[in-house]
Amino acid sequence: MNRKTIFKPYIRKKDYAGGITREEILSDSNVDRVWKLSSNENALGPSPLAQRAIIDHLDTIHEYKFRDDSELKRSIVATRPHLIPENIITANSGIETLELICRGFLSPGLECIISHPTFVAYESMIENEGSKVVNVPLNPEDYTLDVQAILQAVTERTRLVFITNPNNPTGTYTGKERIDYLIHNLPEDVLVVYDEVYFHFADAPDYPRAFDYIKARKNVIGVHSFSKAYGLAGIRLGYGISTPQIISYLENTKRPFIINTLSMVAGIHALRDTEHLKKTLDVVRSEKKYLYAEFDKLDLTYWPSQTNFIFIAAETGADDFTAKMLEEGIMVRPCSKFGAPKGVRITIGTREANTALVSAIQKIYSYA
Repeated sequence: MNRKTIFKPYIRKKDYAGGITREEILSDSNVDRVWKLSSNENALGPSPLAQRAIIDHLDTIHEYKFRDDSELKRSIVATRPHLIPENIITANSGIETLELICRGFLSPGLECIISHPTFVAYESMIENEGSKVVNVPLNPEDYTLDVQAILQAVTERTRLVFITNPNNPTGTYTGKERIDYLIHNLPEDVLVVYDEVYFHFADAPDYPRAFDYIKARKNVIGVHSFSKAYGLAGIRLGYGISTPQIISYLENTKRPFIINTLSMVAGIHALRDTEHLKKTLDVVRSEKKYLYAEFDKLDLTYWPSQTNFIFIAAETGADDFTAKMLEEGIMVRPCSKFGAPKGVRITIGTREANTALVSAIQKIYSYA
C-alpha cells in the first residue's frame, strides 16, 4: 500500500546563508585584525540610547513586559508623522516581515516576480509557501528594474512582485517615474513588496518611497529594518507599512508576544536617537565620496550607490577577490549567489577601515 509523504515537497534545503562572522575569520586565518565590510552593518555601532535601554531592562526579562507592540508603533509614528499605527506591522527583522507577507498571500501554484541580482532570501520564502519564483533580471548596464519585462511576465497566477529599492547588492535605485509606471499598470490582484530597508541613505531627488503609493491606496507593502541605519542588526527588529486593510489582514498571521522586551525597548530608543542617526548618515556620505575618489584612481568599476555599501566588479571574479581580501584582513561579500558572478558588495566603513580596504585592493591588483 502506497502512503503519501508527511513532508511538503517544496520545503527543502535552500542555498542561501548569511555572511561569515568576524570570529570565524579570526579563528581560521593568520590575520590579527579583521575589518568587517561584508554585511552592511552600521560603521558606528549601535545607538547609545538603545544600548542603555537594553541594560536598564535586563532585570525585567522574567516578565511579559509588553502586552503588544503598540508602544513601538507609536514610536515609529513619532518619527514618521505621515503614518498612523494602523499602517504598521512589526516583526523580528525585515526578513520576518517578508515571511509574514509570503505566509499571508502565497500558496502552491502562485507565482512571484523577483529581479536578479537581488536579495537571495526572497526565493526561499516564496518556495516555502509552494509558489514559483519568476526571475526578471535587472537591466545589466545600470542595475535598474526592467519595468516593461516585469509587466510582460505577469500572469493570472502572479501574486507578488518584489522590488528592492535601493537594491541589494548593487546599491542602485529605480527612479519614481518608472516605479510609478509599474505600480499603476499592475493588475489589482498583484501586490508589490517594496523592500526599502536602505531608504535612510538614499538622497536621489527622484527616489520613490513606499508610502507615496500606500497613501494612494495601492497594493504596496513597504519593508523597513532597524539593522542598518539604527545599528541593531543583532537585535533582529523590523516592520512593514501598508494600507490599514492590508495590515489588518497580515496581523492575523502573527503569534502573540512576537517581539521580545529587549528588542522592543532597543527599537523605541533607537528611534529617539536622532543624533546617532545623523552621525551615521554623515559618515556614510563622506566616506562614500572618499571611496569613489580612491576607486577612480584605481580604475575600479563600481556603481554609484544610494545605500551604505558600494557594488564593484572584480576582475578575477567575486569569489577569488573575496578570498584574497580575507588574506589581507578585509571581509567583503561576494555576490555570485545573488546573480552577479563578478560582483562584490563592500560596506562603507570608517576612514580607518576604508583606508585598509583601499590598501588591500592596491596590493591585490598590484597598484602602487
